[in-house]
Amino acid sequence: MRRMLLALFLVLVTGFVICGASWAQPLERGRVVIVVLDRITLTDLNNPAFTDLLSVSSIGLLNTNTAGLRNVENTHVSIGAGARAVGTGAAFHAFDVGESVHRVEAGEEFRRRTGVEPAQDGVVHLGIARLHQLTGTVPSPAVAGTLGTALRNEGLETAVIGNADWDGAHRRHAATIAMDRNGLVDHGSVGRDVLRQDPDFPGGYRTDFDDLMERFRALDSADLIVIETGDTSRVEEAAGELLPDMLRAHRISAIEGSALFINRLLGELDLNRDLLMVVVPTPSISAIPEKDLLTPLVMTGAGVGPGLLTSASTRREGIILNIDIAPTVLRYFDINPPGSVTGRSITSNAGAGGLENLMELNDGLVLTHTIRVPIIKTYMTLQIGLVLVVMLMIIFRDLRLIDRRYLRQMLLLVMSFPLAALLLVPLGANTAVGVVAGLVGLIILITAASVWLGREKDMMPFVFLGAVTAGSIIIDLLLGSPLQKQSLLSYDPLGGARFYGLGNEYMGVLVGSVILAAASILTQWPRLRAYVLPGIAVVFLITLFAVANPQMGANMGGSITASIALLVTFLLFLGVRFTRRVILLSGGGVLLFLAGLTTVDFLRGAEQQSHIGRAARLVFTGGFAQGLEEAYNILSRKVAMNWKLLKYTIWSRVFLATLGGFALLFFRPVGQMPEFKQQYPDLFRGFVGIILGAIVALIVNDSGVVAAATTMIFAGLPLMYIFLEDFQ
Repeated sequence: MRRMLLALFLVLVTGFVICGASWAQPLERGRVVIVVLDRITLTDLNNPAFTDLLSVSSIGLLNTNTAGLRNVENTHVSIGAGARAVGTGAAFHAFDVGESVHRVEAGEEFRRRTGVEPAQDGVVHLGIARLHQLTGTVPSPAVAGTLGTALRNEGLETAVIGNADWDGAHRRHAATIAMDRNGLVDHGSVGRDVLRQDPDFPGGYRTDFDDLMERFRALDSADLIVIETGDTSRVEEAAGELLPDMLRAHRISAIEGSALFINRLLGELDLNRDLLMVVVPTPSISAIPEKDLLTPLVMTGAGVGPGLLTSASTRREGIILNIDIAPTVLRYFDINPPGSVTGRSITSNAGAGGLENLMELNDGLVLTHTIRVPIIKTYMTLQIGLVLVVMLMIIFRDLRLIDRRYLRQMLLLVMSFPLAALLLVPLGANTAVGVVAGLVGLIILITAASVWLGREKDMMPFVFLGAVTAGSIIIDLLLGSPLQKQSLLSYDPLGGARFYGLGNEYMGVLVGSVILAAASILTQWPRLRAYVLPGIAVVFLITLFAVANPQMGANMGGSITASIALLVTFLLFLGVRFTRRVILLSGGGVLLFLAGLTTVDFLRGAEQQSHIGRAARLVFTGGFAQGLEEAYNILSRKVAMNWKLLKYTIWSRVFLATLGGFALLFFRPVGQMPEFKQQYPDLFRGFVGIILGAIVALIVNDSGVVAAATTMIFAGLPLMYIFLEDFQ
């Protein structure tokens, strides 16, 4: 029986079949126009001047993360690279070929620096060497100018017009979107002659939109045209020098003037063939303190109608990445993005919603982002303090700081938080007070249910908390993670590390809670062991499927953690001795499963791949040396993130406090751990599996200390709960 269960477990683990979807392309090709309207907010689109544009467009929230600071240089270079990049101190220096720079023409200076001869009507970027140096310093595959290079390689032409010059300083960073890797744009004009004098406008100059339109009409041979409107950026630069009323007036003037130009531009385009994107690469300075970090992206034209934008990068309706813009342009021209491009094509969900829906989504994301840190810190501080008090009460038996019954209830309360944070989402609280009230209410309700169930049988609180928590997470994953996408204890779209699937916080919770539930059920009903074990095998397999499936959990670190922790725990439940043969077979099974998972996701194609397949594509394409470099970059990012979290975040304190408390109970009080192991053998085995999962999570995840800390909740706290009562 035991061998049959083990064989079934291993066979099913390696037999997942995963399917994907395809990307739809426009039927007929024209040209792509990218209008840069920087430093505005989603609320600004409520201006009636945008009514015509929005009536024919899809819109989305753009994550503006870069490989460095969220400034205009980094955001623009990242768009052109199709990957998170940096450009601080170098991105501004683009010039018309005939412009005078250092007393020579920019084209001549460019030839000296690059060895490339530009066209007479071209635009050259004199900071290209420095941009490559900067992008080479970050653990990212980004290459400045990737979009322009890919288009040039296919015989397509690029152009850029307009600038954001301010107070005599060059601000020509829009050129980094269209330029190739040599810093060359085929056509355009970014010099001072695209501006007109306006004594009433900050700095005395603003964009001459009539001139800009004439220059646009002359670019009949360009396939990609980037237009810098500029005025909103100039107002942003002047914000610190303007009184509030004047800042508001100039800002509205700049926005409405740009919107009028865009409306004129719509009349110049064939929206059956051409593609127009209105992009806000960088958040407004005033929005950043408000944590309003997502900017609007408006897209219309071939294959795009009114609705919400999405991409395979986020799998979130209404949310896309800045690095998705480059592959969208390339896919429009039927060009496969180079390996250094980590973004995905943007698509439109027609009829999915509009500006009002997007504003509601943004408000919710900003609220969650704003209150997440104080709530999580309060929770973790409470957990650390509780662990310290409980350990003192266990080790020093005569100490009576708090009634032990209340301490046990407090332990259940702390264990209730992950479930409460997940179930809070359907309540739809839209204020900080509402969120806190709803969260506290749910925690009290879940804790009360746990206490009531534990009146006579000690294992029932663990059965309830473990099973309901794990079941809720699994169901959520099977439904596409609607709860985790908005939970306080999950990933943050404003941070941009993850947008879908299973985050490391709930990955740790899931692994810990499902093992705790299994161990508690075996302990509570030992006579039903023969019937319970097959059910546990099925639940473990469903859990692993939900974690690893690229359409659901899509968590490679979680797949490694879950496969090892669940397999070892199940073998312990079966009473298998860990001989060399068993260890080799188990390790081989895990490796085979992970290899199969990676292969299946890798073969799905770049547009359908999850994080797992994308990482494999970076490592296994482009030659041996490049593959090693990408593997090193991935590992270095994981190590750097874990080291940062260990040094600077409270997660490390939670993990160390819980693990330390658990370890101390092996030695103090003397003789009680062997007694616990004898009285609760399956619970002890479950705790071994949970601790193993926490250690594996710490090692293999890029924020492993977070996953390890949430995993340990379901080993350290239950053990303390039992020691508080049973062994006094």
